[in-house]
Amino acid sequence: MPYQPGQHQPGPEPQQPGAMQPTTERQAPAGHQPRLTERRAAQAGDLICGQCGEANPPVRKFCARCGSGLVEARVVAEKWWRRIFPKREPAKAGTRHRRRGSAGRAIGRVVRWVLAILLLAGIGAYGLISPFRQAVNGQAVSAANTVRNWFSEQVLPVRPSQVTASASIADHGPDLVADNAKNTYWAAPAQPLPALVFTFEAPVTLNEAIFQIGIGEDFQTALRPHQLHLVYSTGGTFDLSLADEPGPQTVKVQNAGGVQRVEMYIVSTYPSLQGTDVAISEIEFFTVE
Repeated sequence: MPYQPGQHQPGPEPQQPGAMQPTTERQAPAGHQPRLTERRAAQAGDLICGQCGEANPPVRKFCARCGSGLVEARVVAEKWWRRIFPKREPAKAGTRHRRRGSAGRAIGRVVRWVLAILLLAGIGAYGLISPFRQAVNGQAVSAANTVRNWFSEQVLPVRPSQVTASASIADHGPDLVADNAKNTYWAAPAQPLPALVFTFEAPVTLNEAIFQIGIGEDFQTALRPHQLHLVYSTGGTFDLSLADEPGPQTVKVQNAGGVQRVEMYIVSTYPSLQGTDVAISEIEFFTVE
């Protein structure tokens, strides 16, 4: 029917929706996978991870590749030739760097290679040539002794001008205790306990003393001094104990300055296997300058 004004124009008939077809189910995205990056070239000072072997900058605490701790990581050592010829650092911003000509660079390379060759040759000669090694060792010891003498005090012997004793037995007088001979000795009856007196030409400062007690190889055939009491001409006193051993023994003596006379009293002795006399082979005094 034709459309007349004032009439309602009917719309299209509603369509019944058809059944929806099932679609393919959407899969959930997979979990985050670690991205495998290219391994970092190891440089001096880098920390090598003990788990994966990755080279990490020294500022890192955990491996950039596997996340393991780097507390016990191995540190990449610097090449030996880098220690001799360090890498030149780039010039800082704002500074002018004067470039050397090709001739200067060539000379620098030649000098570095000559030094490296001389160093390697010296190391080889030290290991293979015995006279050269002995000469180097001798120079090193001499230099070490020179440096040590700069920072240490020099110990000098002090010789008495006279030695007397309160008692002595025949052929073993007190002068034999200061004759610098180990095959002689001073001996005296143990009762009453004897004393030695050392006199110096001028006042001295005593710091150390070396004692060799007993009778040489027949060490235990005589009594040996154990405890000594020293009286200085300045009025000071000092007590010391000696070890019961046959060789020389060094003991500290109280730093006594201005001493011209030392009285040494034997307070006690070590026992003897057969003899009843006390014996001392040698006594030497020393000062420090």
